[in-house]
Amino acid sequence: MPRTRRARAALLLASLVQTNGFYLPGVAPREYQKGEHVEIKVNKLSSTKTQLPYEYYALPFCQPEEVVYVAENLGELLRGDRIMNSHYELKMQIPEECKILCRKELTAAEVGEFSTRIEEDYRVHWVMDNLPSATKYVDETNPDKHVTIYDLGFPLGFRGADDIPGTKPGINYLNNHLLLTVKYHTDESFEAR
Repeated sequence: MPRTRRARAALLLASLVQTNGFYLPGVAPREYQKGEHVEIKVNKLSSTKTQLPYEYYALPFCQPEEVVYVAENLGELLRGDRIMNSHYELKMQIPEECKILCRKELTAAEVGEFSTRIEEDYRVHWVMDNLPSATKYVDETNPDKHVTIYDLGFPLGFRGADDIPGTKPGINYLNNHLLLTVKYHTDESFEAR
């Protein structure tokens, strides 16, 4: 094989193994500085009982003056997510307690809507930094090994029972007091993440 042919073959072979890095829009890591606004977006309500999803604002939740639909990546579109902005405010590494989102009096019909969705075991789904919200449970059925489980979203509410203090059996309760725990990764090469 002549020398120029070998050089061309080697060059062709080298170009076949060359790779380029890329990222999908909306999926690249995002760096946050302390005090920077972290957007909490609302997504949908889902139920394993009905299999019928609802948009978050189909129920009379507090909402911003203008609701904006936000699709950041192909996966969200393929899953049928309807991600929208919210009234929630969160600042990176700034702890807050007992912050009121809004005050709203519900009509009897609106209370009925919430109550029906609670009976149907609906879960609320949010998105923060392109990650879904989740509820942490600890399975203690095996006394030798407790298992931590994360379930997507959080329950819209619950049904009162004798074993739940402060509730009346058979009455539906809306989860209107939320405790958000945000975990994040720190890297010494960045001030905050």
